[in-house]
Order: sequence, then C-alpha cells, then structure tokens
Amino acid sequence: MDVEKIIESAGLTSAESKVYLSLIKLGSSMIGPVLRESGLNSSVAYNCLQRLMGEGLVSYDIKGKKKYFFASDPKNLIRILKEKEDALLEAMPILEKLSRTAKNRQEIFIFEGPNSARTVFNDILDTLKKGEEHLVIGVSESDSGMGEFIKKWDEKRVKRGIVKRVIVTEKESNWLSYYKKQPLTKVKSMQEIFNMRFTINVYGNKTALVIWGRYPTYILIERKEVAENFRNYFNFLWRLSA
Repeated sequence: MDVEKIIESAGLTSAESKVYLSLIKLGSSMIGPVLRESGLNSSVAYNCLQRLMGEGLVSYDIKGKKKYFFASDPKNLIRILKEKEDALLEAMPILEKLSRTAKNRQEIFIFEGPNSARTVFNDILDTLKKGEEHLVIGVSESDSGMGEFIKKWDEKRVKRGIVKRVIVTEKESNWLSYYKKQPLTKVKSMQEIFNMRFTINVYGNKTALVIWGRYPTYILIERKEVAENFRNYFNFLWRLSA
C-alpha cells in the first residue's frame, strides 16, 4: 500500500505528504530529522510545514528555544476530505446548470487511465433511477483486470434497483454463469461472429464504448439519438440471442 499516495488524495502535494508522513513516523521532531526522513531541502520543507499548519495537520511546540513539529491526528485527513466534498456538493447545482447551458456543450468524452472505469460506471449509477435499465453488449476481457471491479460495481447497481440486460458471446461462459445468478439481471448468449474486443453500454441518453486492452479506453457519448440507435441494435440482437 502506497501510504504517501493515499495521503495525497486528501489534496496534499507530494512534498506535503512526505513531510506529514515523516512527522507521523518521527513523532515530535525538529526540522533536521524531518529533512533527512523526507529527502526535501529546507526551504521546501518549511513551506510545506506552513501549509500543513494552515490545514491543521501539523502543530509545533517550543522547548528550550527550539521548535519541535508534530503531526496532528491522522483522522484530520478525513475531515479535510469531508470539507472538500461538502464544498463541492454545495457548488454542484451551479456547476451542473453551467454545464447544461454551455453554448458549445461537449457531447463526446474520451477517458483513459486506471480511474476511467470509476468515472464511467459511477455515471451509470448517477444517471439511472430504480427500475431503469442498463444494457450491455460484450463484457470485460479476462486479461483486462476489470472483472473484479465490475462485479463489485454490480453489487451497488443491484442495491439501487437498476435493471441490467447483458448479451455475451458463447465463449464467455464464466460471465454467462455469473450473470444468471445475479438479481435484477437477464443475460443471453450469441454465437461469436468476430473477435469482439469492446463493450457497449447503453443507459438513459448515453452510450459508453469500452475498448479493451491493458489500458482500456472509454468513449462516452451523451446524445439521445445515438443511445436510441444502440438501444434498438441491442433489442435486435436480444431477439436473436439464446
């Protein structure tokens, strides 16, 4: 587990994370040991300490004219994240209104990288209401590493009451068996007529295409007519599938 990266998720820079983690390890400490532990030069470390004190993550004490720094309770990192989340939630209605009324509103989005799946699949949960339907053609390739993520995500989908219909190829027997056991899920299989290395997700007025590989690419299209065309295509295949 990369603890330093986890600390950065609270909004700290890499240098600030190094200083904070150094103080966690050292306890009450003068600047010298902090510099050695963090590997930072004095000016960078002092600037980090000032910012961390401003966030309430670091305090200091004077002993015999010497300044000793110490990290506050690590639970304060959760407090910082909560404050950022609350501020973002407060601003969200304004941001969404601006997005809806933008003159040149984007309709096609391309996501790459390890966090792309979280962005797209969370959007499915945010878009659909209880009883609405998520349609899928094709599933995660076994070498993509996404299988476990999708199964955990499916648990959230079921809890929210979102219905799912899936079409897989006959060779994807593991996925066929998996989906047959899932609540609020219907699955059919069809003969593979070509090597399908992508997945089509249709939900609401959106379509998400996933091109599989070591680093999957996600193409999100937010256009009603495109979603309807893919929905019709799905229903056509559904009638042909076993």
